[in-house]
Amino acid sequence: MTASAPAPARPRLRGSLTARHETTGVYLLSFTLVGLLSAMLGPSMLTFAQRAHSAPAALGLLFSADSFGSVCGSLLAGWMLGRIATHRQALLALTAIAGLVLAIPQASSRAWLLPLWWALGLSKTFLIVTVNTLLIQQRRGELGPFMNIADFFLGGGSLVMPILIAKSLEAGAGLRWAYWFTAAFTVALGIWFRRLLPGPEPTARSATGTDTDDARRYRVVAVVAALLFLYVGMEISFSGWIPAYAVSRGITGSTAAAAYFSSLFWIAVTVGRLLWLPLAARRPPEQLVAAGFAGCAAGLAITLGAGSAPVPVVLGTIVLGLAMAPIFPSAFTLLERRVRITGQISALCLCTASVGAMVFPWLVGRLLLS
Repeated sequence: MTASAPAPARPRLRGSLTARHETTGVYLLSFTLVGLLSAMLGPSMLTFAQRAHSAPAALGLLFSADSFGSVCGSLLAGWMLGRIATHRQALLALTAIAGLVLAIPQASSRAWLLPLWWALGLSKTFLIVTVNTLLIQQRRGELGPFMNIADFFLGGGSLVMPILIAKSLEAGAGLRWAYWFTAAFTVALGIWFRRLLPGPEPTARSATGTDTDDARRYRVVAVVAALLFLYVGMEISFSGWIPAYAVSRGITGSTAAAAYFSSLFWIAVTVGRLLWLPLAARRPPEQLVAAGFAGCAAGLAITLGAGSAPVPVVLGTIVLGLAMAPIFPSAFTLLERRVRITGQISALCLCTASVGAMVFPWLVGRLLLS
């Protein structure tokens, strides 16, 4: 009696469940990177102002440069989807991000900082439009939970970055250690994407949604784009200016300590994404968006009415972060349920969000710190 030969090992196919989970993992970590980059400017602003011998309000144009770059990046990514391999497109963005993150801490004048932040805004949004479209395509029919998870990863990156900057400043390394960590993380993601080349082909028209009326479709896209315009404008304004606001109001006198206010905000947003998940599974996205904006109004009222008292500012920051948590994923869930999402629609919505991020921080800086 001869022993039976062992069964051959099953080959690992690119379309297998394991490969699908791996691809989802690298997409989610890309959201983490974009979170790191999105929370980078606010806690760095006071250091840039000292180095450039400029008032923080005068450097508010850096937010506009970053956001204008995001507008350009979203349009460019939407146009390029399908023209080159999707993972190669993500790899191109990661290469640019790594170089820019290493270059920015060396800049010491507004003349250099403006183009560098414009380029970083373009590159990070080029990346997020690409992976956002691919995640929507990959998780068709189950998008709601995955959008919340993706934004949880984004919020995780955003809460870590202010802590990294604060620790780097406290260690006397300036911004270098925090930015070097981000560059190393970017390179690691690039290596991972290189393993997964060429990536899936983007579909011209997704099978999701019940799009039967062009006029209705345009209305839904316009409403979601307007929601994202307001949401991202508020989010970037608050997280970007709260450190400088805390110093200017005498809430804290330390640049490093002020950076923790940004981190507190992103902790609240990230925890909120988990707390809102059960409701996201049971309630329609319209209700979550309405509840989120109502909570944002309450959080802003508490923060701005606090004067120089630290406790109400902390409370208002937490309320605002928790209230903001469901808005972005719920807006995209609403869009996915009512419209067939394409790369161009995703890019258009994120482009509108970038316009909000360009306009609001500049206005807020002028109103609060001038």
